[in-house]
Amino acid sequence: MGEATASTAIGADTGAQVVFHLFAASDREEKGAARDVLSRAGVAYADLRPPGASVPGDDVLTGTATAAALADAVASLRHFFRYGIAVRLAGPTDVVVRSDPRIEHGQIVIRKPRRDVPVRDAGALRSALNGLLAQGAPDPVPLPYPASTIFRDHQSAELAAEATRLARVFTDPDFVSGADPTGAMLDNPKRLADVSSKPRRLLDLLLLAHAFSRTDDGDHRVRDLRIPDLDEVRLMASTVEVFVQPSTDPESRVLACPLADGRQGFVIALPPQTSELMANISWALPTLFAVRGGEASDGAGLDPFTSDRERTWADVDATVASYLRFWRPSRAATLLPPRPLIPMAMPEDESSYGPGDPYLVFDACTLFLIARELTPILQGRLGNGADPPLVPFTAGLSREVRLETQADCAAYVHTMNALILRAGDDGPFVPDFDNIRRHFHHGRPSRFGRTRRLEEQARYEAGVVLACMNRATEAVLSYYAVVDMFAALARARRDGALARRLEMIGDRRETVCRYMLWIKEHELPEAWGLRTRLVGEEDGWERVGEYVRHVQRHLVPTLVDLSG
Repeated sequence: MGEATASTAIGADTGAQVVFHLFAASDREEKGAARDVLSRAGVAYADLRPPGASVPGDDVLTGTATAAALADAVASLRHFFRYGIAVRLAGPTDVVVRSDPRIEHGQIVIRKPRRDVPVRDAGALRSALNGLLAQGAPDPVPLPYPASTIFRDHQSAELAAEATRLARVFTDPDFVSGADPTGAMLDNPKRLADVSSKPRRLLDLLLLAHAFSRTDDGDHRVRDLRIPDLDEVRLMASTVEVFVQPSTDPESRVLACPLADGRQGFVIALPPQTSELMANISWALPTLFAVRGGEASDGAGLDPFTSDRERTWADVDATVASYLRFWRPSRAATLLPPRPLIPMAMPEDESSYGPGDPYLVFDACTLFLIARELTPILQGRLGNGADPPLVPFTAGLSREVRLETQADCAAYVHTMNALILRAGDDGPFVPDFDNIRRHFHHGRPSRFGRTRRLEEQARYEAGVVLACMNRATEAVLSYYAVVDMFAALARARRDGALARRLEMIGDRRETVCRYMLWIKEHELPEAWGLRTRLVGEEDGWERVGEYVRHVQRHLVPTLVDLSG
């Protein structure tokens, strides 16, 4: 007993294996350096970047090594990374290695709750890692995960547990500790799994929407569209999972996770700050649509439209600022709660799918972010790296931007269809569009019983599908608005790489908006028998752009000044 205790003393080198997750930026040659160092050390690793994916930010190299081998590798990389390196424990045996702009170049720190502990060299890092590993409590087996509600019998428990594990890997301890000083989420994988339960149900809806939707599989030249059968979608449901990454990272991403049976699995990482800010912007859009007026005048007289606009913008500014302040919180910061415009619960006098239903707004925004990453998986782009043909309406853009634009457009349609399916109480909601075409009108209902019932049904179902279309459209508009806000904030804080990636997303806005207008004017009226494009609708969209430019020019600089 005495010998066993001595051999596992804190800091002693036990030779135990750790699972490392090394984040490296490919655009700064960090990834190449990491590959070389790991290969020379004889450490096997896997790249979580799927073939053919345009992964935001850092790539992630995952493998298994002894604490000593990992310490030597990290020490060798300290001068190849642009910033200093933070090393932290993300579970009993998971170690995250990540460059951090808050750490001086060439320095290595052990990241602990509320403080960093500098280490001088590989030996000190090895000792610190062994000390952390000796204190870690074992995980439950298997790790908890949110269960699929529609495809429960086909869900991969292996991949779902891996999603919970990755949620810990992508956790920003400063954000979690600032929002929850108790630290309960960091130590409780069940809490992490519960946070992802709603997005998991929405992923089910997107897969079901794919099963019910005619598709060209990404090839616009195909004339005979097919409807995927449920067997195909059930197989897909066993290879895709989603988790909420507890951080302020504004970008979503897809990670590749090979399964034990040889198939390729995918895990979608969802950015919660982006999703929630999108919901608030979506909630404010009807007000922003209605506000008119040019740039504020320096003269004594302001026209009434300008004054009304400034009052409206000030209300939205307070909410936007409360979310943007969360981005990359400083060490040991206590974060003030955001100030949402959107109700966080259903108002008592509101009904589902009504104009004041906040849950529909939240779900539309989350669905779009998930659909945005799911679309290339459904099209097979990430399985074999093959690109679909480029559609004519994206001509004039670079090839990469064209592919991403097509994914945005497809995600818009997937979001709309998933929202419609969501309306069912006891199962998927499938509107009777033939009845809508025959019986929907805005006049007085018929006095005859059967005709009146059909008219009431048509009116209800038309209201649902129009609400879904509007919320899906607003989710797309808010997505580009939020991306532009974070791009301005990143540029103001001198993170040029992130700013450029987000600005590239903004480059797609004009083309995607043209697509949405075309869908609303041609495709949906023919399919639904409803008028879906409003006169002057694009003018309201431009007013949203005016507000975003106001945030970039006037609000973001104040946030940077406050953060120092």
